[in-house]
Amino acid sequence: MKKGFTLLELLIVVVMLGVLALIAVPTLLNTVDKAKDSTIAGNVNAASSSISGQFALDNSQSYSTMVTNVVDDLNNGTNINPVNQDDTTPFVDGAAACSQSTKGKVYIQATTSNGDDAISIVGCKVDGSSTITKVIKGSSIASGN
Repeated sequence: MKKGFTLLELLIVVVMLGVLALIAVPTLLNTVDKAKDSTIAGNVNAASSSISGQFALDNSQSYSTMVTNVVDDLNNGTNINPVNQDDTTPFVDGAAACSQSTKGKVYIQATTSNGDDAISIVGCKVDGSSTITKVIKGSSIASGN
């Protein structure tokens, strides 16, 4: 009597491994995207903290000057775009333009609405269309998704 596996048994094992791979790979990729989105949220919070610090140091600056200073400070640090590792300037002074090409960027803009000055911070998520948003009015912070 010969010992060993038949061709049918080997095929069944290969098919089972394929099914397991089909289940595991998308789950792994989804986890990686969630981690990148968490880093983008961290960058939004870093910008918010930096702006709050600027308010504490000198609240006589114009909002646009404050935004320019914060963007320069954050981009001169070790911050990177979690979606594009070659992008070492993930913070942008200006209006948000989230798209597939700007994934991971954080836009900071001084705005005026109904006579009220504010600073809006928008992080572009991995999917390229949804955002993580914070709005700062004076020294108080309102958050939303």
